[in-house]
Amino acid sequence: MAKMGFTLIELLVVMAIISILALLLFPAFQKIQDKANGVKCSSNLRQIGAALTIFAGDNSGVFPVSGGVIPYNQTDPTTGQYGWTQQIENYLPTKGGQDTRIFQCPTTSKLYPSSKSYGYFNGSHAAYYDYSHEPPQTNGFAGLRLARIQYPSKHILAGDIASNAFSSTDADKDDYTQNPAFTGTMSKMHGGKSNILFVDGHVAQFATFDYSKPAGTAGTDSDSRSLTVWYDRVADYSGNR
Repeated sequence: MAKMGFTLIELLVVMAIISILALLLFPAFQKIQDKANGVKCSSNLRQIGAALTIFAGDNSGVFPVSGGVIPYNQTDPTTGQYGWTQQIENYLPTKGGQDTRIFQCPTTSKLYPSSKSYGYFNGSHAAYYDYSHEPPQTNGFAGLRLARIQYPSKHILAGDIASNAFSSTDADKDDYTQNPAFTGTMSKMHGGKSNILFVDGHVAQFATFDYSKPAGTAGTDSDSRSLTVWYDRVADYSGNR
């Protein structure tokens, strides 16, 4: 009895079918992976938010101050403080040490090698521009005071870094002078959106800074906007403050 086998044509047809299936399934796999990364990132930010809030509770209601570029285990020459990530590490599940996994967004780690270990920014932009109410003053740097925030569900506390504008050694990334959540390769973030952590603890995704009132919405522009970096009013990162 002759042995049966596959002909070259049959093998080529099978390979072609497998290739087509792979091409069809790859986008779906990418979407599933991207969604999983987004969920992981949101979970990280919620834990960071809880740690920031507990830190404030132990420090007269003041969140960690950020300085310049601060490598891990070094202090800023101006503020005298460690990076904000190191200031809160004892309030995290990792309980101190150089385990930075909770500060790593899976998507950011791939897109921006300089943010691999620390992929989130500290939302201290408003403190930088409105530090006069926060004695003692340290050459313009001051921690964000929780009691002054009138829009906790809109006030940005931290978020994804969609920018490669930071030093790879910086454990103190912040939004003092830039808009790290909505610049850079946004189309490659979580479905084209960044995860943003708010003072009240919730995390939401945004593709851009939501500073305009939706058409047909009642109330003032300030009341209707979803994001702010100011203590006592709603405003965007740029333009009139």
